[in-house]
Amino acid sequence: MQSSEESSRSTSKPDWGYRLLMSVAVLVAGWLLLMPWCPPIIHSTMNRFHLRTPSFVQWAVQTPIPAMYNFKNTTEVRDLPPQDELSGLVDPFWLTPLEETSDELGVVASRTINHYPTREFTFANGRVRYLQEDADRWLVIESHYRGEFLQSTYQLSRDEAGVWQMVLREEDRP
Repeated sequence: MQSSEESSRSTSKPDWGYRLLMSVAVLVAGWLLLMPWCPPIIHSTMNRFHLRTPSFVQWAVQTPIPAMYNFKNTTEVRDLPPQDELSGLVDPFWLTPLEETSDELGVVASRTINHYPTREFTFANGRVRYLQEDADRWLVIESHYRGEFLQSTYQLSRDEAGVWQMVLREEDRP
């Protein structure tokens, strides 16, 4: 004869919430374990950090995956467009006579960030620091991981209403 506790356990419904949480945990662990050897996972994660995922759904699906500290993310805030646009138009010596190389032409600040490099402008302190003047700025982001590389360039400018716009430059899209 079964006790009432044993019979209630045998007739209880499965805990789908627990199963869902465990499934998500297994998927996240699998993603993280495969990342060092799977370039599509590396690029997908880099695109997430550069705000370049093809859709919001793809970005949102990756939100449970912790931000990795394995990427080397560098940012450059520029007050001039990237070098290739200036070829033959601006004399680097005239703009920055004390700079060692022309690579530093127009660079306002540069730094290395562990993860989410776009926060250089998406957080308020970056917007205040770099966007007080009413001039366009460029944010150049580079991420490196195990031989893989991604670079994104965003142009920041004010629209007609005076609101700052952050636009990924078309020629840099994958």
